[in-house]
Amino acid sequence: MKHIFIINPRAGKEKENISVRVRQYVDSRPDLETLVFNTEYVGHETELVKRLCHIFEDEMIRLYVCGGGGSLCRVISGITNFSMVEVAFHPCGMNNDFLNVFEGDTAAFKNLTSLVNGTPMYMDLLDFGLGRALNSCSVGYSAKISSDVNNLARYNFGGTKAPYYLSIARNTLVLISSHYDILADKQDFSGHYTLISAFNGISYGGYYSPLPKASPLDGKMNLLMYELPSWFGEFAAIRHFRKGELDKLGKNVKLVACTEMNLKMPESRKMYFSADGEVFDMSSAKNQVAIRVMPAMLKFVLPAGVSLKEQCREGE
Repeated sequence: MKHIFIINPRAGKEKENISVRVRQYVDSRPDLETLVFNTEYVGHETELVKRLCHIFEDEMIRLYVCGGGGSLCRVISGITNFSMVEVAFHPCGMNNDFLNVFEGDTAAFKNLTSLVNGTPMYMDLLDFGLGRALNSCSVGYSAKISSDVNNLARYNFGGTKAPYYLSIARNTLVLISSHYDILADKQDFSGHYTLISAFNGISYGGYYSPLPKASPLDGKMNLLMYELPSWFGEFAAIRHFRKGELDKLGKNVKLVACTEMNLKMPESRKMYFSADGEVFDMSSAKNQVAIRVMPAMLKFVLPAGVSLKEQCREGE
């Protein structure tokens, strides 16, 4: 098996150089067949993985994503033959939200030896046309937060959480709300919403855990649609949303488990769309997106001592 390390050297705000640390580890493991690459720009991961899948099309490869959730999304989006690829996640970014579905020795994801010795577990994916997400896809409020976080992260201040807090504060004061045409498994859920999110994991944004029992194994996504009723109830609503207390948000929340959904909003408005914290430009798609579940598609590597949380095992 080829062990291929893909490093985003700009991920997170670690004082230690990620690239140097990973390369030192690789140099200490002459027993492994390894390749190491640094990404140079947004989207480089996807292009690189497509080439690697072509070069090693007849060999099993394991891709080690050394970065954040956005890097993981871009790597998965480049895989052309899932039967020949395993993916290990070495979290070094601001957004490592998918790991919240696991319990046990989760610190082992930060240990490269533990990842090398890990075993794969099949996970569902969300295909959204322009790529594939492992954790979640969002439109509206949450996607706008991701966009602002990525912009603020360029400035090295306040640690990894500061961009999230500043973006949440800004977007809480100036909400995005629009009418969306929505079909989920051919059922019509069209209406006016502040945010729309499709979950494969249980949390996003480094801050919100609205669906603590979502499963990445059940062959379905949890589609959450929410319209904030008024500015005055906003802060209480966000607190309940963050904690997964959706029953306290009343009839303004719609939640449905589905295998595919189609969404469209007026082209006169800007669509904010994010997948696993990575922001995608939807202008070429004319403010339309289709998301479908790819059941048990990804071989995701788990270190020893790590397992899915009990409430996330519905698909087992």
